[in-house]
Amino acid sequence: MIKQIVLYFISFLSLFLVVFFIHDFILNNSKSYLPFSLFQMYSFHFSASFIIASVFLLLSKSIKWASQLGYIYMFTFFTKIMFFVLIFKNSILGDKNLTKLEGLNLLIPVFLFLFLEVYFIAKILNKKQDKKLLKKN
Repeated sequence: MIKQIVLYFISFLSLFLVVFFIHDFILNNSKSYLPFSLFQMYSFHFSASFIIASVFLLLSKSIKWASQLGYIYMFTFFTKIMFFVLIFKNSILGDKNLTKLEGLNLLIPVFLFLFLEVYFIAKILNKKQDKKLLKKN
């Protein structure tokens, strides 16, 4: 299990480093200004997605929580969104409306980290499903 958590950490960190620097490079070359910190956005999504995937892995090992994993993920997903809005409310929901370009730059890290997070969660759920099928046979 420690190996899996380390794999999650390395995967999320790699995504963070590669995509953040590419994204920042493109914005700097196009001389675009964002009303929010791109680094803070990526840091939040890195941390939240890593924590969710790790906790989900730990809970999947518990018999008590194994049957509720889908509901737990939905709860953590909405909790992540709530924390995101609370932390970045001044940047996102401030007096000034975001342009389409700013909104797109806001959503890029959301979807990239969500994709990797869902990939790991799906692998965990598929392993649980395979174990259930093996026990029935």
